[in-house]
Amino acid sequence: MSAPAPALHWPPDEDTRLATIESFVLIGRPAAAVFEFVTNASLWSHWHPATVSVLAAPRPLTVGEQMTETIRAGRRRFTATWTVLACESPSLWVIAASPPGGDARIVYELRGDGELTRFFRTLIYRSRRWPWTWFDHNLTRSMLARQSERALANLKHVLEGRGRG
Repeated sequence: MSAPAPALHWPPDEDTRLATIESFVLIGRPAAAVFEFVTNASLWSHWHPATVSVLAAPRPLTVGEQMTETIRAGRRRFTATWTVLACESPSLWVIAASPPGGDARIVYELRGDGELTRFFRTLIYRSRRWPWTWFDHNLTRSMLARQSERALANLKHVLEGRGRG
């Protein structure tokens, strides 16, 4: 929520084991409308399949604000407290979290052209516990990539008024 943000350092260290997943979708809505929707974490469960629930202010979040998300990733279920690291409406939003099992950063980049928005989502993560560290670059990456693609397809459907995909 609006408590002072903890000192988050990104990357978490000089670890080269960070895995990256990049996703992209074209959305038939202006960038400002897309930005307002995706930066409102209380709406994530409407489009992201990994989001079970979110405790956050029901509005777009800005630098230093936090939200707590309950996440389902494969068979794992956990909570993460995300902190907004950057917010440049309507083009850039960056959040990071360091739950007990790992570290993650998500970057939303938006490029608008009238009624069309190019939405880029980049997830950078790493696990800190064995055996999950072994799976970050293959099994986990594959599962999270599919989940990210589904999330962006859902986002497109929701924002273009066709409901969840």
